[in-house]
Amino acid sequence: AQLGVSGTGITPALIALVLYALLPLVRGVTIGLQQVPREALESATAMGMSGVQRFRQVQLPLALPVLLRSLRVVSVQTVGMAVVAALIGAGGFGALVFQGLLSSALDLVLLGVIPTIALAVVVDALFALWGALLKGEARD
Repeated sequence: AQLGVSGTGITPALIALVLYALLPLVRGVTIGLQQVPREALESATAMGMSGVQRFRQVQLPLALPVLLRSLRVVSVQTVGMAVVAALIGAGGFGALVFQGLLSSALDLVLLGVIPTIALAVVVDALFALWGALLKGEARD
């Protein structure tokens, strides 16, 4: 039986993309939670909230805008990095890009780049919409 993951294909590409996204995501979560005012946490504790209640009802709602921005950046970044995953046999639009680069075929490059850009723009717009909906929900 083989242990581990082979060096090429979709599985190592997914692992690499997840690992590449972890640092900015963890940083965004950390910054989001650190920017919650200490007074809000002290007030929640004084009201008798447990640690879980304080997290769900105070920290998470106050940190949510930063968390969403971080997730938005990481998602768009991952869409772009997925093109590079074609170098280890993951396929996708990146395969078209690299085939076009190797054969100097601009049409193949554009066939891979344009949908990648479109996908990144759509992902970004969906996160922007989600953030706007949450802001509107917070006002009501």
